[in-house]
Amino acid sequence: MTVKSPSLKISSERQNRATRFALMGLALLLAGCSVNPATGERNFTAFMSPEDELRVGREQHPKILKEFGGAYDHARANAYVNAVGQQLARQSDLPNLKFTFTVLDSDVINAFALPGGYVYISRGLLALANTEAELAGVLAHEIGHVTARHSAQRYSSSVVAGLGTALLGVVAGGGAAQLGQQGAAAYLQGYSRDQEFEADKLGVRYLARTGYETGSMASFLASLKAYSELEARTSGLPDPASRYNIMSTHPRTGDRVAAATRAAQATQVANPRIGNIDHLNAIEGIVFGDSVGQGFVRGQVFAHKILGFRFEVPNGFHLANGTRQVVARGPNDAVILFNADTKSFRGRMTSYLTDAWAPSAKLSGVEAINVNGMDAATGSTRLTQQGKSVDLRLVAIRFGPNQIYRFMFATPPASTQQLSEQLRRTTFSFRRLSDSEKRELKPWRVTTPAVRPGRNVSQLSRGLPLPGPKEEWFRVLNGLAPNSQPFANQRVKLVVE
Repeated sequence: MTVKSPSLKISSERQNRATRFALMGLALLLAGCSVNPATGERNFTAFMSPEDELRVGREQHPKILKEFGGAYDHARANAYVNAVGQQLARQSDLPNLKFTFTVLDSDVINAFALPGGYVYISRGLLALANTEAELAGVLAHEIGHVTARHSAQRYSSSVVAGLGTALLGVVAGGGAAQLGQQGAAAYLQGYSRDQEFEADKLGVRYLARTGYETGSMASFLASLKAYSELEARTSGLPDPASRYNIMSTHPRTGDRVAAATRAAQATQVANPRIGNIDHLNAIEGIVFGDSVGQGFVRGQVFAHKILGFRFEVPNGFHLANGTRQVVARGPNDAVILFNADTKSFRGRMTSYLTDAWAPSAKLSGVEAINVNGMDAATGSTRLTQQGKSVDLRLVAIRFGPNQIYRFMFATPPASTQQLSEQLRRTTFSFRRLSDSEKRELKPWRVTTPAVRPGRNVSQLSRGLPLPGPKEEWFRVLNGLAPNSQPFANQRVKLVVE
């Protein structure tokens, strides 16, 4: 007598269901392909139509402004970027799409695009670029991402990956998967290497059509590389600000850009537009580094004019101002984190420490302290992460009814005692700014004078407020090669207080 195995029957049913789902997936992939308007190739964009791209761009635009410092308030610079961008957009493969170009009030050198034609560059990038052609190269690359519909491809692929996981779960009898998490921020993630290469090819095409010098992409990347290396050296950190810059969103090299330029097979431009003077005129007076609304790093001091406070970190620590917190990294992996909590808390500061900020931490030595007339509390704990121990000291200071400022001091146990007194001084350096101190706090700005005859790099760079080798900073900001000198009456970029 033969008995059919229930397990074999279930296995067969699952295989049949898997086959049906695979065929459904194949049909979906075939039906979801569209002709790319920029390349003429068929790409999978089933889950983001052109109408969806417009909607996503409109919805996310205000969120991007909030996340990246808002739009920079400088009429001349904004008009200039928009004019250059619109020229390129008219020569793109979607000339009827309404593009929106925005300069962000951020010193981080960055550029990116949302679907639907929303293109962003930071004022930091605007200050680093030396010519209009370099700016155009950055904008053309971002326009290429939009016209090639890279966000739609990326988002649709992420949804399919999530759908495949869900179907696998159903086939395996695991129940319904959570699809709602798929694709929520897919368009903000990094592009693939092929997509970056394609955006460069399209960017070269649009530069050539508009009459710009097509090698501008590579020259800007060279300036960016030099800037990043110098910033890392002067801060003593491999990633000085641990911040989101253009090389994290667009990991490209000069060689890849050169290869993309050759692959674009764009017609060589006779007498190409470079626009050095126009660019310098447009950026005259723009803020360099931190803005008033972000607070200022000045050596070992962080001061915020609008919020009205300052504090100082020990020598050997390097301050970096971020969008959500200030970070100071020091010797032996010691770190100081400073941020704010704007939620209302009416209780004692010791209760804030143990109940509101760190309720799950086993804090020891919790005590109330007074920091320059302000109620505060402190406590410490030791954590172990990935086999390494770290000592944490938390300090919370009530600055106002709905303002609590917080320090977190993280030190390796072997260095805690050695750094204790210095970090304690940092806590008690936190104080309110006087009116005269507020008046004296001003942002650095870019100025673009002509070089007087006989002036050299050493003389021109002497007044730069930037930390580190001033001559090197001057060369990096102006795209000058080592040992070269500016010529008489040449316009250059300086940073002034």
